[in-house]
Amino acid sequence: MLIVNDVIKGKRRFSAEWMLVAQKIEKDARWVLKPINIVLNHFGNGNVIITKRGNIKIGNLTMQRKGGSGRKTAQMLQFKIDPTELFNI
Repeated sequence: MLIVNDVIKGKRRFSAEWMLVAQKIEKDARWVLKPINIVLNHFGNGNVIITKRGNIKIGNLTMQRKGGSGRKTAQMLQFKIDPTELFNI
C-alpha cells in the first residue's frame, strides 16, 4: 500500500487530495472527480503477483522495468493504471 500511495498520491506538500479523470470520445466528453482515498483503495486493493513477463501487479497497479536496452532509462520503473476504471466506482 505504501508503493501505491507514493505513486498515486505523492508526498508532503504536493500530495493529491483528489483525482480527476476526463475522457473525450468523438464529440462527447465525460469526467469524474474522486477523493484520493477512494482511488487508493481501488488501485491498491488486491494481491501482489508477478506476471509471466516479469511485471509486478499490486492490485490494479502494474509496475514494470522501462524498456531501452543499454540506456539509463532501462534502469527505471514504470507504474501503470487505467484511470477510466474510476468511472465504474
